[in-house]
Amino acid sequence: MLKQNRWQTWLSYLHPQYTACMTCHKKAPLMKRYPQICEKCALSIPWITQQQCKVCGRGEYCPDCQRKSASQRYFMFNRSAVYYNDTMRQWIADYKYRGQERYAPLLGKMMIEAYQLMKREMIEFYQKRWNIDIVTGVPVSSTRLIQRGFDQAAVLAEYLATYEHLSYIPLLVRQRDTLKQSSQGRQARLLNMQEVFSYAPHTPQWLATYQSPTLNILLVDDIYTTGSTINNCAKALIEAGKCHQIDIQVFSLTWARS
Repeated sequence: MLKQNRWQTWLSYLHPQYTACMTCHKKAPLMKRYPQICEKCALSIPWITQQQCKVCGRGEYCPDCQRKSASQRYFMFNRSAVYYNDTMRQWIADYKYRGQERYAPLLGKMMIEAYQLMKREMIEFYQKRWNIDIVTGVPVSSTRLIQRGFDQAAVLAEYLATYEHLSYIPLLVRQRDTLKQSSQGRQARLLNMQEVFSYAPHTPQWLATYQSPTLNILLVDDIYTTGSTINNCAKALIEAGKCHQIDIQVFSLTWARS
């Protein structure tokens, strides 16, 4: 049996199984780290390994966080896995708008790696143990949920929470539909997100069950642009905590930073 296994290993090395890469569609050996894609596509992932802006996690100078309006911030920090370049734009478009849900494990794995990097950074920053109590997602509108058939942020949040053995709870609701953020300028995006999110009716009770005066919540979304979505969601979560005198600290993790 041992000889047979060795022989099969050598055969797979000499004659690797070529399968079409999910992203470039070319036939090539797929990665062990990311089984759906080839090595060339894996190497093209524009990871954010160092943040120039320690607030929003941007890997380059960030004018948004230097503005006066940025002082009214409800979340602690944001971190993102990748830069939002043309390749990443194609990946997320295939996932969100073209019904290719097979991207979910790939994007989920990327989120896990980004979270682990974030956790190491937070422990170093706070100089103590840093834990997340609850993972939640930015809710999609009911219209888009019907159109897509799934909530992309919820899928990523659940994927991460399951792997890291954390509690995933949908704590937020979207009050109304909004225009796509990508189709608007910065000021319009900020106005577009005002009063859009609120905490779900069950949220204060959920928070109270932890019987803790302070809770750390990880808010998950797919793309961070101006931060208006994350900020408004964080504000709603903090308001939910006030119902039971719970100090809520919101940290956010997004798949991409534009």
